[in-house]
Amino acid sequence: MMTVLTRLLIVAPICMIGTGAAAHVNWFVDTDAEPLPNIALTDPLFLGWTAMALAMIAFSVWLDGRLPTLRVAPSKLRHDFMEILRVFTGMSFLLTAYEGALVAPHKVVEGVIGLALVVLQAVIGVMLIANRWIFAAALLMLVLHVAVALFFGLLPALEYAILVGIAFFLLLNAIEDPDWRDRLKPYSVDALRIWTGISLVALAIGEKLAPSALGQVFLAQYDWNFLQAMALTFFDDRLFVLSAGMVEAVIGIVLILGTTVRLAVLALSVMMALSNVVFILQGNNEAALVEFIGHMPIIGVALLLMLLGYGQRLKITHAFSAWRYRSREGRHPIAGSPTDPEGDRA
Repeated sequence: MMTVLTRLLIVAPICMIGTGAAAHVNWFVDTDAEPLPNIALTDPLFLGWTAMALAMIAFSVWLDGRLPTLRVAPSKLRHDFMEILRVFTGMSFLLTAYEGALVAPHKVVEGVIGLALVVLQAVIGVMLIANRWIFAAALLMLVLHVAVALFFGLLPALEYAILVGIAFFLLLNAIEDPDWRDRLKPYSVDALRIWTGISLVALAIGEKLAPSALGQVFLAQYDWNFLQAMALTFFDDRLFVLSAGMVEAVIGIVLILGTTVRLAVLALSVMMALSNVVFILQGNNEAALVEFIGHMPIIGVALLLMLLGYGQRLKITHAFSAWRYRSREGRHPIAGSPTDPEGDRA
């Protein structure tokens, strides 16, 4: 009989590339659907996956300092990728507003206030696509996200915290005062990365790990549990959802910490692509379109983080390096040195 650890070692690599972790189950499953019983927090499989997730995070921290430093991309290429993020976010806002929803296809709002917010979302989308009044558009994105929290609750709003990251990224890059822009712009990529990580962790908890998760209903409806077809009969839908949630949470935490960012984003990109491919192979083109529209801001963020990495300032290993340096030398690190958390690569 296979042990818990053996099972996890077999399926973990498959889960990293093959789960539907990027599929937002709430987009495709009725919110009043009754989920099947989830794995208990004390279940050996849950504890085993938790241990593996912590090990993966620790390995990311260890590996980060051993990866080669990539050259900073040319200014034109950075500008082009920023434009993709802006346009993709604007298009997603417009198309979601057309469906009468806020930030996501399933968050339909009604009434006068709901209509006003949908119109605001459409206006923001037009501003972003037209590349006009970006500073104001970014501020309005933050207002819209606060409205989402008031309408749907804090955790559902955190699931779309990536929009907060995009708003701060655009905001810090659109500051007109040159002195303030020079001070704050270096934090723009960090803000984008950290809020994206928060979004992924919230999605993992809210859709796959929490007792209210509907991931099992999604699998039953769309038949995504391909691991059973690979003779892994023990891999039921509960374990599949648990694995997908853990992988998504690990990627989110890695992005928050700022370690091996490009590898984490690459894994996320593969999962996003596979979620669309699976829908297309199933002949469910409408679901594939919904998934693509909802993923447009994430695609823009992924491209930018693949290009720019973790940012220039906020990274867990920088904090460790600075602490060790101060402890050893009894003084502050020299600006621009390898131990200076604000002097490393972009």
